[in-house]
Amino acid sequence: MLFLAAGVASAGPIELITNGSFEQNRIGANSWTIKSALDGWNIGAKGVEVRNNVAGTAQNGSNFLELDSTANSWISQTINTVVGGKYDLSFYYAPRENTRAATNGIDVLWNGNLLKHVEQDNFTSKTNWFKIELSMFAVGSLSNLSFQASGISDSIGGSLDNVSLKAVPEPATIASMLLGLGLMGITLRRRKQ
Repeated sequence: MLFLAAGVASAGPIELITNGSFEQNRIGANSWTIKSALDGWNIGAKGVEVRNNVAGTAQNGSNFLELDSTANSWISQTINTVVGGKYDLSFYYAPRENTRAATNGIDVLWNGNLLKHVEQDNFTSKTNWFKIELSMFAVGSLSNLSFQASGISDSIGGSLDNVSLKAVPEPATIASMLLGLGLMGITLRRRKQ
């Protein structure tokens, strides 16, 4: 019984994003395509470029996205949340090779509110991934996470990969769980004696 409780305690937060590394929509190696549908994501009218080792390499797996397809576009996902709950978001951003920051912008929105704008120059021929971490609170039972191209709309833009969103356990929940584990340990110890 103690092993079961310890396993539950160490399981950690549950991933809330579906298809965060865009691997559920496979494309051939060394290719790219414009997709108007991705598992788990809503997509803007211009679609998004799914890339596999073209104009960069993925941060995780084989696929990554460019949100400026034939013009600036976006992706979004609606997530079940708890009102007042805290959520941690992480994702990887890379400016496209041999381009200026002005074409590489990506905006991150939570329920339509701007959380973060990222853009950067990349005057090399390498994919330089940067991990971005943000925290936010839910104001409703459903929350919407969006990424949108915000640079020059010229079919060349920043890249996105490995999107993750997890609920942060409340301190009271953690304390209750630790208290329960402690009581189970005491009970087992008494039984052995």
